[in-house]
Parts: sequence; C-alpha cells; structure tokens
Amino acid sequence: MTSNLTCALSSDLNRMASLNFIAFQLLDLTTAFITFVSSYLAIHVVLKRSIFENSTKVLLFLNMFYAVLYQFTYSIEAVVIVYKRFFKLDKPCELLQLESDCAIVMKTLLCSTSGMIYCQTGLILERAFATFLPDYKGKKSLFLGCSIAIIVLICGALTAQIIYWDDPLQGALLACFMFPKQSASRSIIYFYAITGITVFNLAMSVWLNKYNKKLEYQIRFKLCARYNKQEVIESTGTICFLTFTQFIFMILYSSGISILKSVRSQIPVETYHIWVVVLYTVPFIAMSFPTLLIYRVRTANAFRTQRLIGISSIRPTQEDHINQITTMWK
Repeated sequence: MTSNLTCALSSDLNRMASLNFIAFQLLDLTTAFITFVSSYLAIHVVLKRSIFENSTKVLLFLNMFYAVLYQFTYSIEAVVIVYKRFFKLDKPCELLQLESDCAIVMKTLLCSTSGMIYCQTGLILERAFATFLPDYKGKKSLFLGCSIAIIVLICGALTAQIIYWDDPLQGALLACFMFPKQSASRSIIYFYAITGITVFNLAMSVWLNKYNKKLEYQIRFKLCARYNKQEVIESTGTICFLTFTQFIFMILYSSGISILKSVRSQIPVETYHIWVVVLYTVPFIAMSFPTLLIYRVRTANAFRTQRLIGISSIRPTQEDHINQITTMWK
C-alpha cells in the first residue's frame, strides 16, 4: 500500500519535470544562502552598530532565527526535489513522500513562517510600549521584550499544531513543503488569517511612524527630550520599513494563494502549479529581513554622522543666534 501511495501520477511527473518548478527551487536555494550570510552580518551590525533597545534586539534576533530556520528546512527539501528531478524521474514510485513523514518538516515551515509574521506584530507592540511608556530602559525593556518573544514562540508552535489537528496523514506529497490534502480547507483559513495580521501590522506601523514623526516635530527645540526620544524614533522607523517590505511579499503570497485555491477547479492544473510556485514569496520574506535590517542600520548611522558633522561645522555668530530665535517664534 505504501508503494502505491508513493507512486507519482502523470501530473506529478509533469510538474517535477517542468523547468519552472526546478528553476524556483534553485532560486530558493540562493535566497537561503543569502539569508544565512546576511543574518550573520545583521547580528554583528545590531550588536555593535545600532542604538536599539534590548527588547528590540531580542525580537529582531528571534525574527532572524525564524528566517534561518525556515530557509534551512526549506533548502533541505529543495535539494531533495532537485536530486529527484535529475536522478529519480524515471522511477515514479520513488518520487512521492508520505504525509506522515513530511509532518515534522511542514510543521517547522509553518511555525517559522508564522513566527516571522508574529515577530513583526511583537516588534510593533514593543515599539508602542517604547513610545508611550516612560523610562523604557534597562530591565523593564528587557522584560517586556522577552515576554513578547515567549508569546511569539508559543503562538508559532500552536499555529502548526492547529492546522495539523486530527489530520490522519494518509496521503502522499510531491514535496514536504506542501499542505496535506485533508488540511486543505484549514490552509485557506490560515492564508486569510495571516493576510489579516499582515494588514494589521502595516496599519499599526504606519500609525506609530506618523505619531513619532509628529512627536519629533513637537520636541524639535527641546534638545534633552529629542535626544532621549531619538532611539524610539529611529527604531520605530526601521520596524515600519521592515513591516512594509514584509507586507508586500506576504500580501502577494497569502492573498494570491487564497485566490488560487478558491478557483483551482476552474483553471488548468499546469497553470495552477505555475502560479503557486511564482507566488510562493516566503523565502524572499526570510531573505529580505536581515538584508534590509543591515541596510537600515547603516543608513541611520550614516545619516546621524552627517548630521553631527553638519552641526559641528557650523560656527554661528551672535547675529545668527538672534535671527534663528526670531525665526522660531514667527
């Protein structure tokens, strides 16, 4: 019975043999390599060259952990797919994998994908605490960051378990990064849910960013207050930037897959499989996070340096001071 289950149908063989399917596996392996390298560099940059609070660092590191975990797990499956494409295509009964064997892999992918999304929500929540709580420093910051991280870990693990809840896992799959057939309906709900969470993350990040911009304008003449709020303003801007980038990729993935699943019976199988591969943007979400984090930290440092150089190079006269004060109060 097991051998019959793992025998590929003609549609599976055609999909495995398609250039589109294999090309994207190789592309995803490339994104995995970039993620590993950029995550290592991002950890160094965050530790040595950023002004993030400890709570922000904890959640950034957790997000990178999920990104690396996802890419590591997915890249193993991608290597298996490429190997089967070139060396097992003439043995159709050795192509498919049992859903029960794939469960641990898919649960890990679901946990890490959900974790990256929940981390963004956690970072926005942490930035809200940093914006509105007085004296958000030291132990208070670290305690809140760790508490949010624990909640994110629990939610990520539970998400995978809920999707697989009471699934008999009696079928076979072409690759372990595919949903089990009995969990197809839950996967649609999952895509709708993460779309909603992603939209919420974007809306909250835009609101927080606008609030901090307004706050920065209100305290522009209060040097002490502006200095104390500089970390909040810069960190929130970075999180908003990362959230917007994730939103673009995630909305393409979640809404696109949701639409495809709803019209699957109305389009050719080959067309469906092509678009599933094209819309699978999760590897790019994982890759973009550490890469863009490095970019934002370096950009913020360069801007801060230029601003300090500009301030130190100015030697205003007494008349300039009087004119500046007059301009402020006009």
